[in-house]
Amino acid sequence: MTMDALAELNKPTSREAYLRAFGTLLHSGDTAAVCAALDDYQHEEALTRFGGSNPLEPFATEVLFVARDLLRGPAEPDAHASALNVMRNLAEYEDADLIADALDGATDVDVLQAGLSAAACALMDEPEPNPRLLAMLIAMVFDETRDVDERCDALSALDHVDAPEVEDALVRASASSELNLQVSAVLRLAMPGRIRVHRERIERLVASWPDNVGGNATFVRERLDGFHSLYWTDAELNDPELRAAHWELRFPADDESCMRAFLTLLRSDDTVAVGIAFDHCEYWEGLRRVLRDDASAERHLPEVLARAREVLRQPPSPAELSPQCGVGANHASALNMISVAHATPSDADLVVDVLARAATDLVRDKAIWMAYGVLDEAEVKDQRLVDALSDLLFVPTPRFTHVKERAIRVLSETLGTEADDVLLRLVRGDDAPAQAHAVFYLVRSDGLDRHRDLLVEVAESWGERPPARPWGEDVVAMVLGKLHSRYWHGHRLADPDLHRAHRELRAATSAATCGRALRTLLDSGDQAAVGIALDHWWHQDGIERRFGKEARNTEAPLVLDRVRQTLRQPPSPAELSPEIGLGANHLSALSALQVAGVRDAPLLADVLERAASEWIRESALEIVSSWFEDVEEVDPRLLEALGNLACDLDAPLGDRLGAIRVLDGAPGSAPVLVRVTACPEVEIQAAAAWGLCDEEIFDEHRDLLERLSASWPVEDAPWQVTRVRDALEPDTE
Repeated sequence: MTMDALAELNKPTSREAYLRAFGTLLHSGDTAAVCAALDDYQHEEALTRFGGSNPLEPFATEVLFVARDLLRGPAEPDAHASALNVMRNLAEYEDADLIADALDGATDVDVLQAGLSAAACALMDEPEPNPRLLAMLIAMVFDETRDVDERCDALSALDHVDAPEVEDALVRASASSELNLQVSAVLRLAMPGRIRVHRERIERLVASWPDNVGGNATFVRERLDGFHSLYWTDAELNDPELRAAHWELRFPADDESCMRAFLTLLRSDDTVAVGIAFDHCEYWEGLRRVLRDDASAERHLPEVLARAREVLRQPPSPAELSPQCGVGANHASALNMISVAHATPSDADLVVDVLARAATDLVRDKAIWMAYGVLDEAEVKDQRLVDALSDLLFVPTPRFTHVKERAIRVLSETLGTEADDVLLRLVRGDDAPAQAHAVFYLVRSDGLDRHRDLLVEVAESWGERPPARPWGEDVVAMVLGKLHSRYWHGHRLADPDLHRAHRELRAATSAATCGRALRTLLDSGDQAAVGIALDHWWHQDGIERRFGKEARNTEAPLVLDRVRQTLRQPPSPAELSPEIGLGANHLSALSALQVAGVRDAPLLADVLERAASEWIRESALEIVSSWFEDVEEVDPRLLEALGNLACDLDAPLGDRLGAIRVLDGAPGSAPVLVRVTACPEVEIQAAAAWGLCDEEIFDEHRDLLERLSASWPVEDAPWQVTRVRDALEPDTE
């Protein structure tokens, strides 16, 4: 049962079966099986940093109990590492002694790393940290017999411990001769609440560091500067009391002094001071980083928002108050403060007014974002605000701006289909990037069903490269379908019926529509149309991805007939496929043949001998090579074609060597390889000779190999020369 559960854990067949298997292993009593379950739990937990949740979260309590049991058992490194790994997220205060037991005397790297992370979790935000574990971690920090990275990890395990012993340890570690440990300690001394006390020490140590000391040093230097503001970094506060309050806000001694300084700035009549207060309230590096208790800031939020709305009713601040930001920095800070999160429908008048007076794109952008909150919250959308945002989209500008992009997004996401009129105006306009963004949002709101003809017309006018990629999306693919083809990009089918079939194939709504379009192209007699159809048949983004293997297999007989027909035709001219050049039809057919898994040796022999390009030849060689992996007999015609290619003095050397690699080890290839050794090039001779060194045929060809070896150079010879000579050396064992 354990083996079955392990197999299910590695390759789940269903969510229910996976959860049952996990529970079985977790409670199996078999140490290896239990560890596998714990490791899987931690793996799923680690993946949550990319978004989503841990599917094994319901087992969290059981996992913690099992991990504790393992730590109480024998000190097996693998078992302890697995247990400590899950405890890096699950450990509780009561686990501190168990973790200390596991760390005591541990030498295994995995146990140490996991144990230090688990220790950090057990000590997190506890008013009375476990004295034994705390003392052990501090001792590890100053144990000079340990690796410095391990000592730094021990130091970081103390990050969430607010105790005099920790601050003392940081001061001592900052005097270490190990630069990495010193920087790690100084980084923590530069945290809010400590930086004021230790500023002189930090500045002295930072001045002594070399320029290349590393990333943490950059963070320390930034913290010495403190967070100034967002939009007032080059502004001056003339009032000494306000300057002192700003300094206190950047480097607060405690929450009380921080909030007192914040309110001093907020309640002043100084435009710059009020703007700085908004920036500190909204930005993550401001109050949220330095306050230990967020509730103190939340209590004053209504006052802050009222002040921000008051500022928005004032004239825009002059440029000289904030040279970096320019006119209206006060509005930028106030808008940023209210933003989406705090905007209400009653703010519509305010936003319309600010948009009308905005002197810079920064202010417009912030106002548009506040408008998002206003419109999103309103059951009935304020038409004046909708009109104000729409007007921004049709103001002539030398380039497509972030303001227009933001306005399109806000209108689309807050109005839904009611935004169609303004988006369609953009689609019909001549601003190509604005067209692309409008098309993107129309498709996202199912507008392709409502306005298919227009969107298709515009998307086709762009070719295969849209003028903009909103959110990184290929807008052409969103409208026309992801796959144009593999080998025919840039080709538009001239015949209207074939063009329509290609369009249906790219964005087919059903397997029946897809099959009908595919057959239309395959039966057309048009080289490009047939090639495009073949590409959609074999390509990973083609028929199978959208409609499954059954849909693809249904068309296989006709496809294979067209593949054979195509490979017997002359190569398609280069102008039909500008990106690929001559013979795109053969490349499409070869790819389809490879995916179909049908072996037609005479046909491939003809292709190898008539290939119009290196690419076609390489594709054919790749197919033949895959055939030779599991055959006992090879078609003589195919062996002959490979030999002819290997001996063809007009073919590229790489293709000739590729033919020899395919022959190497193939059943019945020895006579062909012997023929190839007669070629004048040492590279060709040596490659063929190495193929004759196979154990079963080596003795039969020893004389030939010795003659060849004697004729080859000693220096600067192909690697096969050395291998052949080694094989010819007598066995001395």
